Amino acid sequence: MSRSIELVAVQAFMRLHDYRDGDAFRAKIAALCERVTAARERDAAGDFRHPAVVVFPEHVGTFLVAAGYADLLRPDDDVDALLRRVVLRHPLRLLGAMVRHRTRSPSAAVLLVESAKMHAVYRAAFAAAARRLRATVVAGSIILPENAAGLDAETFRPHGNRLFNLSYTFDPDGRCVNVTRKVHLVPTLEDTLPLTRGDADALRPIDTACGRVGVMICYDGFAEPHTDREPLFRPLGTRLAAAGVEIVAQPSANPWPWNERWVFCDAGEDELRREQWLREGLFNQLQRMPGVRYAVNPQLVGDVLGNRFDGRSYVFGRDARGVPTIVAAAARDDLDPASEEIVLARVPAAAAPAAASA
Repeated sequence: MSRSIELVAVQAFMRLHDYRDGDAFRAKIAALCERVTAARERDAAGDFRHPAVVVFPEHVGTFLVAAGYADLLRPDDDVDALLRRVVLRHPLRLLGAMVRHRTRSPSAAVLLVESAKMHAVYRAAFAAAARRLRATVVAGSIILPENAAGLDAETFRPHGNRLFNLSYTFDPDGRCVNVTRKVHLVPTLEDTLPLTRGDADALRPIDTACGRVGVMICYDGFAEPHTDREPLFRPLGTRLAAAGVEIVAQPSANPWPWNERWVFCDAGEDELRREQWLREGLFNQLQRMPGVRYAVNPQLVGDVLGNRFDGRSYVFGRDARGVPTIVAAAARDDLDPASEEIVLARVPAAAAPAAASA
């Protein structure tokens, strides 16, 4: 009998009130986990029948910078407006952080000062999610510095002043087993922030009960750059394929209208973002990643602090000839609470179970 696994893309609809404090964020992630739990198959004893990889969207943890500042928030705020009010509330604290971390950016100073809080809430929410789901959980992403206390430490101390778009992966016991740093920063958006590129050579596979998993955060999963002004862009999929990765997790947050003309179309072109996503993205890159059996690509949906996200989540696989195909997809792709969805694919295992995790 062939062994099956469950691959889950969590298309999460996030509101600002989900970030008002740590309890609100943990409750939101727990509610999403209950939806995943309800979708999974159980045996006669009530246990989960199949091992699983559950992937949450990019930036799901980033807006935790707002946690604890509910009294400062206004309905039409963007991130910059909130950060300005935080600076005004704690001017000496932020000035000290700028001096201590040797940064001229007030925004970077706020993120560095708030990083311990953000890490504590994010880590607790997703470690609990992994334990509840008895699954490997790729916890979307969050903007943080590296943790000087160590990979799986509950405590947090910023290691230097560099901020990264980071994705943590937790095993079924709730241990953090990997941190992935986003390598390619999205032009006109992330490349204008105080973010540091990750090192492509640091991408590594994670052994799980479902097979060997690799993480590429959103733009890192693309086969080609968005513009012709990115000399450092290199497709990264072949690196993971060469390392024996069988399942790719691609947490994503699409900041451009999904069903409108792609903003980087050349003159005379009229391609929609949703079309460009498949033509240039991970679905296309899988053709050059022959050892990869599956890919899980969840999208963040919502409008938080002036950041609008929509899109369709996918699980990709291969047909009998090895050609990439869409195994499962979200029913909706619009900016609406009803677009929140658990996209689950129950598929043959990518490989024999790894001894390193459950």
